[in-house]
Amino acid sequence: MEHVEFSVPRMWADHHVPIVRKALLGIPGVEDVYASSAWKTVRITYDPTRVNPDALEKALADAGYPVGVELELPTYPEQTKDNAMWYTLAGRMTETNLADLKMSGDHRKY
Repeated sequence: MEHVEFSVPRMWADHHVPIVRKALLGIPGVEDVYASSAWKTVRITYDPTRVNPDALEKALADAGYPVGVELELPTYPEQTKDNAMWYTLAGRMTETNLADLKMSGDHRKY
C-alpha cells in the first residue's frame, strides 16, 4: 500500500468530507481515505497496482474538489463618494428613559 496526500482548498467545511470520502472510496484499489476540512487535506491509502494518483486527483476534480484550486471569494464593489450619509459613521447619544428604569427594578439600574 502507498499513500498520497492532496491539498483540497475547496473542502472548507465538514459537510464536504463525506462527499470527498464517498467519491474516493468508490474507486477500486482505494483502501482508506482521511479527509480534513480543518486542514483542507485528503490523505489516501491505495494499491498502486490497481489505481494511480492521477486517477485519484481526477476523481476529486470530478466530484467538484480540484486539487490545489483555491475557493474564489466574491469581491466588494468600489465605494463611491456620492455625498450620501448612509455610509458615514456618526456618533449617537442615547439616554435611558427613567420610566423604563423604574419599571425594571433595582437589578437593571445602570
